[in-house]
Amino acid sequence: MLVLLFITLSLFFHGVFLPGHTLFSNDGPLARLMAESHKLPERFTGCWQDLNSAGYREPSAMPDISYGLLLLLKPVGFSKFYVIISLTVLGLGAWCFFRQWRLGPPACILGGLAAVFNSTFFSDACWGTAGHCIAVGMVFFALAALADNSSPRRRLRVILAGLAVGMAVTEGADFGAIFSLFVAAFVLYWSWFDGASKATNLTAGAGRLVLIVVCAAAISAQALTDLVATNVIDVTTPKVGSHTPAERWDWATQWSLPKRETLSLMVPGIFGYRTDTPNGGYYWGGIGRDPSWLRFDENGQTGPKPDGFPRYTGSGYYAGVTAVLIALWAALQTLRRKNSVFNLTERRMLWFWMAMGAISLLLAFGRNAPFYGMVYRLPGFSLIRNPVKFLDIVSFSIVVLFGFGVDGIWRRYVRPAGPSATPRGTVPEGRWRIAPGFDTNWVRGCALAIVLSVFAWVIYAINQDSLQEYLRHAEFTADAADAVAAFSVRQLGWFIPFFILAAGIMFLFMSGRFTGARARWGAIFLGVLLVADLGRANLPWIIFWDYQTKYETNSIVETFSGKPWEHRVAEFPLRAPPQFQPLERLYRLIWLQQLFPFYNIQSLDFVQMSRMPDDLSEYVAAFKPAVISDAPRVAREWQLTNTRYLLGAASISDFLKQNLGDLAPPLRIINRFNVVPKPGGVFTTGMDQMTAVPDTNGLYAVFEYPDTLPRAKLYSSWQVNTNVRDVLKLIVNPAFDPVHTVAVSTDVPAPSPAAATNQDSGTVEITSYAPKDVQLKSDASTPSVLLLNDRFEPAWKVVVDGRPQTVLRCNYLMRGVYLDPGQHTVEFTYHPPFHALYLSLAVIGAGIVLLGVVMVGESRAPAAIPAPAPMPVAAPRPQPVPTPKLPEPNGTSPATAPAKPKKRGKSRR
Repeated sequence: MLVLLFITLSLFFHGVFLPGHTLFSNDGPLARLMAESHKLPERFTGCWQDLNSAGYREPSAMPDISYGLLLLLKPVGFSKFYVIISLTVLGLGAWCFFRQWRLGPPACILGGLAAVFNSTFFSDACWGTAGHCIAVGMVFFALAALADNSSPRRRLRVILAGLAVGMAVTEGADFGAIFSLFVAAFVLYWSWFDGASKATNLTAGAGRLVLIVVCAAAISAQALTDLVATNVIDVTTPKVGSHTPAERWDWATQWSLPKRETLSLMVPGIFGYRTDTPNGGYYWGGIGRDPSWLRFDENGQTGPKPDGFPRYTGSGYYAGVTAVLIALWAALQTLRRKNSVFNLTERRMLWFWMAMGAISLLLAFGRNAPFYGMVYRLPGFSLIRNPVKFLDIVSFSIVVLFGFGVDGIWRRYVRPAGPSATPRGTVPEGRWRIAPGFDTNWVRGCALAIVLSVFAWVIYAINQDSLQEYLRHAEFTADAADAVAAFSVRQLGWFIPFFILAAGIMFLFMSGRFTGARARWGAIFLGVLLVADLGRANLPWIIFWDYQTKYETNSIVETFSGKPWEHRVAEFPLRAPPQFQPLERLYRLIWLQQLFPFYNIQSLDFVQMSRMPDDLSEYVAAFKPAVISDAPRVAREWQLTNTRYLLGAASISDFLKQNLGDLAPPLRIINRFNVVPKPGGVFTTGMDQMTAVPDTNGLYAVFEYPDTLPRAKLYSSWQVNTNVRDVLKLIVNPAFDPVHTVAVSTDVPAPSPAAATNQDSGTVEITSYAPKDVQLKSDASTPSVLLLNDRFEPAWKVVVDGRPQTVLRCNYLMRGVYLDPGQHTVEFTYHPPFHALYLSLAVIGAGIVLLGVVMVGESRAPAAIPAPAPMPVAAPRPQPVPTPKLPEPNGTSPATAPAKPKKRGKSRR
């Protein structure tokens, strides 16, 4: 199974074996892995992200499979093989799940393939969140461990299930937490049918659940500690009073599934794929649509266009025609009162996942239906973003139903166990007829569905002009709208032949074409159809990067890369006219997300930060410009954050002087350039093919802002105010002079009287810089406050001349330290608590030993006698035992005794 999966996936991702090629990753690109702040093993003890804004805490490296692979393979090897390995883990988890629930080999193998190539999981892996696939694989392993309640090692199995759930949480964060809730529900549900009294069942189930929770919490201790610190305690959403409940709801539900896009589960690409898929495959649905766009549409699209996403997605949700069709067959079989291929225990199993899939689909609608609002009010649910994550539960349920459906097909049509497994009316092998009743109705239903699909495709194609008109009103150009509409029609057209093939192969099974020696061919045909169907739909998600070409630098970027810790870079915040948007796209998509991390260049701008810390959120809001006249406020932010270099149109400085006069920020052009295709390349719409070249008459320029503060500075004058919000108002005020005075929010000795003369405080320089360790040398001529223009956070410690000192909170956001006169060696180090790391590592080690004990013990156990029911069932109702007859007095047995003559009497008639 492992070899089959790896070979299959390697064929899909053959480009990873080419030199210089890595897989595209939106959420974990190679540049981020190469950044100094993300290097291993240092990141296991904490991560300080210094590349954006003034710095902030990120989750540390977790003791899990993903970071283990990164440590082992290094960034380049990890970027090549992470997707393949994660999908292999997912496939093995599904295979183990079906095997432990005693399904046949065809169901185990095909079920594993259905999980691996399900577009929900496959696209997640290709988007850069392959940890989600590992998390789903761990959930499969957990349910596999819970399969046998009668095992003598059942308590050890429960412990392993808990460890697997904990690893799912570690790999998937809130995604894993969602799955853990469904595992908990399954444990209680399945305990209800153990066979004892219901009270005893629930008590036993609660005990198993407690054990699972304890084990899961132990192995994920480090992950939970970091997630609470970065996503719960220190986030804006649940705490800041200025954010109304409506704004928090908008934040939590932006990625909701429009109800019409449920069709994507059956028809791949009908709403497009990625937001940059070529040849008309651009995503045009409503997932990721910022609520401001909804209000913009409600107002008749009048006024300025919103800044948020009109749409954005990185995942596909196609489950496969073959998989859905067989899953539907299995679901209908569970609802049959008589002649169902599944026994009662199996039906109970499938009923649970049918219910969970239906509930999850309703929750995935998010703000587009009332159901998510019910759970949103539960504790902790308001911290979960993106209701579409519940579609992973839907896909999980479909895979479970598909696996059991394949096994049911094999038992019913390929290798029936006996008369009880064969429906009435089954015809002899070799004929093309099928059994009356359910099978006949199924074929008729499939035929009707095919006819309706063809009819829907014809109607859709006829109304293509209406779709094009809709797309033009949805922010698409005329050419793009035509291409997208034609692509969508083609995708529905592709659905029909795969639907016909899936229905046809089921007809062949029902008609007895794959019995006996031909059973293997049936499995092969079904597997090929499954992989071909899902594989075709997954191809748009597989994108390769020539990282050596992609990360080629240029003279403009090299301007920022020398000693990058001494300055920050930013883009002008004003919206650029259309003729200047190439630079904005190049900067946002390529430089900020790729080149800057690769060369450790620090920027004031954010790449993506869904949960912004309170202080950073308030700081950004205080300086955010609304109109051109707010430019002096923006310049104050540049000054306070050591932002020396700015990118924008070369004419922007003249524009500011014309509109602001003497209030315009002083800017100096140090380089002009143009955005052009890379040498040897051709012009494409992909910005990774573009670069910047110096040009004295270029449209764009690198500006230097000379009034910015240095990264480190000594002050002999300071103001103390422990109310941080008052400090924020102070530093925004134009009357405040940040060059000569620093605002301190921590108790510190008062400045000397000589400070009023603004005498020279001395000198300071950075002698060594690392994201978690900054060393400085200072020569203070008077009692001073050393300001380091990096963000304050309690986990930062400072040592002056080998003695610990108090880290001061300066200028609302930054950190500093008080110094006496004289020469000093100062070192700031980042020390977040990581004691939970040792607990997680210890539990992982114990779990590996425990897994070995269980596997060795069960491999030595005598093989169990195959039973028709793969799961424990309730004890059968006791039947009355007939009383044996004693021999007759004459020694004859009842069987040989002569018959007694009947009494003659009146007939009862």
